[in-house]
Amino acid sequence: MVTPSTGCKSSGGGKIPPTQSGHPEVTVRAKSVSDVKVAIREFFTNRGYVEKDSRATNEMLFDKPAKSGRSSKALRVLLRIRKEANESWRLIGIPMGVDGWRSDLESEVAVPQGASQIQAFLVEIKKRVESGR
Repeated sequence: MVTPSTGCKSSGGGKIPPTQSGHPEVTVRAKSVSDVKVAIREFFTNRGYVEKDSRATNEMLFDKPAKSGRSSKALRVLLRIRKEANESWRLIGIPMGVDGWRSDLESEVAVPQGASQIQAFLVEIKKRVESGR
């Protein structure tokens, strides 16, 4: 279960417009989920995130170590992709902090302070998908 936690003060305070899910989200027009996933994968890997196996088909996970080297902490972004009407997809992003990263004792907590940054990421991904880049 994801629970709220404190995060860094420089991440913008976590203020996002109210959304249906209560998390950062956008609706993207695309013919297929694979078009959306390609754009998401490219966006995050170009920013130094590592894709991690997900539990669900339309869910993606990306981790970024909190510091270079062998850090036991990481930032994680969970992205859920939901089919909507008329060739559109709702992307829901949940920012998390991870302790014990890449260990048997890994634990994650929601970091609402990262919501504004994730919202900006989702808006950029939406622009890329809809412009065909």
